[in-house]
Amino acid sequence: MTSPIDLVLSRLDKVRQRQSNQWSARCPAHNDKSPSFSVAEDPDGSVKFKCFTGCTYEEVIQALGLNPSDLYPPKNTSGKEPKRPQRLLTSSQALELLEIESQIILFVGTNICNGKTPSQKDLDRCIKAVGRILYLKDECMRYPR
Repeated sequence: MTSPIDLVLSRLDKVRQRQSNQWSARCPAHNDKSPSFSVAEDPDGSVKFKCFTGCTYEEVIQALGLNPSDLYPPKNTSGKEPKRPQRLLTSSQALELLEIESQIILFVGTNICNGKTPSQKDLDRCIKAVGRILYLKDECMRYPR
């Protein structure tokens, strides 16, 4: 099976190795007279590239005749990997909840700044709001997109 970097390099003209795991070549997406295209292989075997005259990722992929998945090595899976748990909230639901909880904290904080002593009920709700915000932060860190 051909590695992703070998697949990409085989479709380029005037390839020249610049450093370990880095090459320059003519960009396949435009009429390149001198090499303006850089290709690199990441330690995980994936390929990244850049056209320094401004060709887009999509233009280059199309010109190479590849799919984005061709730039990544196949995953070695045994089928026994644990499934990633589903998120409990969508991104828009999380943002809506953050808005509500931050408004509660703002309300209590504004009252304190104006010299009003908050009730125990307001303080308890403020603590609950902080807890929910921290929960949302942890969820976002656990399942980044």
